Parts: sequence; structure tokens; C-alpha cells
Amino acid sequence: MDDLKDHLATYLDNSRDAMLWKAEGLSDGELTRPMVPTGTSILGLIQHLGFVEYGYFVQCLGFTIEDEHYAALEADADDGADMWVAADVPCAEVLAFYRRAIEAANRNIAALSLDAPATVPWWPGERRHTTLGRLMLHMNVETARHAGHADIVRELIDGSTGMRRDNDNMPPYDGPAWNELHEKILRASESR
Repeated sequence: MDDLKDHLATYLDNSRDAMLWKAEGLSDGELTRPMVPTGTSILGLIQHLGFVEYGYFVQCLGFTIEDEHYAALEADADDGADMWVAADVPCAEVLAFYRRAIEAANRNIAALSLDAPATVPWWPGERRHTTLGRLMLHMNVETARHAGHADIVRELIDGSTGMRRDNDNMPPYDGPAWNELHEKILRASESR
């Protein structure tokens, strides 16, 4: 089981790193700009992931969350407050919040076995009682999903793409080659 736990932790760390990488080099305006009609921004995704890291890997494992940023989000009457960043909240604070959440999560993950009991109060009653292993699997999926969102949002901002800092997993195309591919795909779509 330790090998499985290590694999789950490694994949989760890779997705976490991808999220932080998507924020690198952007201005505050670019980090917080809603790029799609649902209001999704890179920093909103990062704040959301910090919020749920604390929720799943601290609260649901029976520990107390002692973080002012988390407490402010939890107290906000807006159900979606964790998905966007208010103008008076510095972007650096949100990035630090995510890093603190990861540190707290990693401490608890390291201290517990995969079969350690967990309770998720916002899940349906029949699934509410679970384990650390299930939470790690859930957060792998959630973080990877949002890293994909962040990849698209970043591409909309400045054209940057890629899976990870150390392996972008993209074909080695230049601008004209990407334009040619885009046009080819567009023609195929329009001919349907």
C-alpha cells in the first residue's frame, strides 16, 4: 500500500506543480481575469484548490484548519467565493494560501495510512464515511481537472500551453505550424 500511496502523492504533486506553473509570469490582472463565461480564472482555480485541499486533507481527517484565508472563504455567504479572488486580496496571498494548504495536506498524508478514516460532511450520507486513500484519489482527479482548465485559460491569455514545467507534452510546432493545424481542424469541423 505504501507504493500506491507514493504514486498517488507523486501524481497529486505533479498536478499541483502544474497549477502553480500556469500562474508563473502573469500579471495580477491576467491571473484574475475571467476568461470564459463561467468566470474561470487561473487564480480562482488555485484559490479553489487551496480551499478543497484544506477541506479534504485537514477537516475531513479530523484536524482543525487554522488559516485566516480559509476562514474568510468559509465565512463568505457566496457559495462560489473560493472560485474567484476579490480585488482587495493580493494575488501573492492566494498563491501562498495554496502552498500552505499543500503543506498541511502533505503533513497529514505522510502521517496517516491510506485506510485512515475520513468523513466528508458535504458528500451524500451513503458515501460520507471514507478513507484517506479515497480522498487522495478524489484530489488527484480534481486537481488534474483544474490543471486542464488552467492550461486552456493560460492559452487564451498568452498562448502558453503544456502539461508540466519539465515536460510540456506538446508537439514541437512553431507559430505557423500551429496556425496551419488550427486551420486544418477548423476546415474539417466546418465541412460537417
